[in-house]
Amino acid sequence: MGDDAPTSSTVQAWELGLRLREHRERLGFTAAAVGKTTGIGGTNLSAIESGKRRLTAAKLTDLADAYELPDDERADLESTRARTERREWWYDYARLYSDDFLRLLGLEAGAEKVYEYAPDIIPGLLQTADYARAVMRAGTPYIRPVDVGPRLETRLARQLRLDGDHPLLLDVVLGEAALRQWVGEPAVLRRQLAHLLEVLEHKGEHVRIRVIPFTAGAHPLLGSALKILSFPSNRLGDLMYQETAISGVIIDKRQVILESTASFAETFDRALDDRASRGFIDAVYHEMERH
Repeated sequence: MGDDAPTSSTVQAWELGLRLREHRERLGFTAAAVGKTTGIGGTNLSAIESGKRRLTAAKLTDLADAYELPDDERADLESTRARTERREWWYDYARLYSDDFLRLLGLEAGAEKVYEYAPDIIPGLLQTADYARAVMRAGTPYIRPVDVGPRLETRLARQLRLDGDHPLLLDVVLGEAALRQWVGEPAVLRRQLAHLLEVLEHKGEHVRIRVIPFTAGAHPLLGSALKILSFPSNRLGDLMYQETAISGVIIDKRQVILESTASFAETFDRALDDRASRGFIDAVYHEMERH
């Protein structure tokens, strides 16, 4: 990955934490032992090692001393740590979202590839502004009307990852229900379907959208929705995000992710192929002309 490839402070903090944990485990130190030496308690150290808490330069020096790291490793770690301090666009919207969703925004910004199964709603990375607004205004008591505008800005900002010199690689499987569920007025859905066709036309080299129709029958992901994120660094494993109507959670359990990735791959293969999926979306689009 080139130096100008997209990354994020969230991903940098995660990688820094993993590297520090590797040094601690290499020496056989417990978190409690490191806490006595550095003043960084076990809970704080765990949060740092998982990338959920930022580290100051002084505390990094304390850890480097405790782990007796050579100068070149210290300099590399400090360079990574400095990148965790970059102020990212999603920080401006922190009051709107849970910690897990804010972390998802940061992970998505630095991901290399995303796999997503969306059974009944178009994913946020592919939504038009009108469609996204209709989703947010659908009556949930957890979104105040005054917050719809900022939430919409967030959703559209995320989509910038589909542009540029290093665009996000995106594989999506859409359930047929996602194409037919009326969200907003019929014209809103029709424009959304048109947008999917435009994305395939202009970004087909890095965005693949497949449809799994009702007639496909049961498949491994039936009854669930998920997003799997992969990252350019070999040190960083895949992560999974699962969301309900009112909450979302990031999952890092390796076996769960392996099984989910295999289920996604099988579902992707069972879906209509690229050409047939495009034709299916186009057919539903023209069906909507009657409305």
